[in-house]
Amino acid sequence: MVANMVANKEKIPVLILSLLAMALLLATSLTSILSDDGGKPYISTSLRGEAVEIYGGQGLYQYDTVYKAVGFRGFDWANLFIGAPLFALGLYLYRRGQFKGQLLLAAMFTYLAWIYLIGVMGNAFNFMFLAWTALFSIGLGGVALILTRIDISALPEKLEAKFPRKSLSVYVVILGLFLLVQYLIEIIAAYGTGTPPPSLGIYTTLELAALELGISIPLHLLGGVLLWKGKAGGYLIASLMALIACLTFIALSVSLMLFYFAFGRGSAVDVAVPIVLAVIASGFSLVIFRRVKN
Repeated sequence: MVANMVANKEKIPVLILSLLAMALLLATSLTSILSDDGGKPYISTSLRGEAVEIYGGQGLYQYDTVYKAVGFRGFDWANLFIGAPLFALGLYLYRRGQFKGQLLLAAMFTYLAWIYLIGVMGNAFNFMFLAWTALFSIGLGGVALILTRIDISALPEKLEAKFPRKSLSVYVVILGLFLLVQYLIEIIAAYGTGTPPPSLGIYTTLELAALELGISIPLHLLGGVLLWKGKAGGYLIASLMALIACLTFIALSVSLMLFYFAFGRGSAVDVAVPIVLAVIASGFSLVIFRRVKN
């Protein structure tokens, strides 16, 4: 009984942060969606003399480019209907003492820290700045708390024998290389032509590319290699990367569907690619979740 009381007491900080994260995620997503008026795109000139299309209107993303505004609209919808319920599921399982809940909460906190770090660094200043900063901070604190409670060396013992170790390692490495090539092509082409990268828009730097190249891609490659070698840390890193990729690709699928159907931009291939990636990422996420022992 004493051991159970101590264990329950240790869960309180994670429970509090989880409830705060869910409440703030729901509030910010709903506010962003309800305040959006569809935008009124117009052409502006960037600091580098480039013609850039601004989202316009009166909503949250009125000062962002159309591409970035619609991109974050996709994350708002995904966070509302998928992110928040997954947080609730993770919290429920965590309270029951299941490692599945611990892993899911770690992934959700990491996702929050990542997405809202991108938001506060990359989007034009808006009235959600403090709320997004809070979500980034909560996500960072939450994942730190969760990881300090995971015995990484014992992680393989908490997974079933049929855990897709090699296929998952190949998947996260391929995903990391895909992102690496995507960003390097744009950046090197800009160096070669002496013109701004196409995705720069009105912004002053490629903050997303910097974060991906400096943090996300190395984690994908490291997690994949360690997992291939059967190292305990590889199981954790690769699983987190796969779960985060699932949510990210679902949000990007929504974004590009909005971009294509509501604004007539892009092509059917642009819409199909993230949907295919979302299906693959969802498949790996479900397998990972099923192969974690109760």
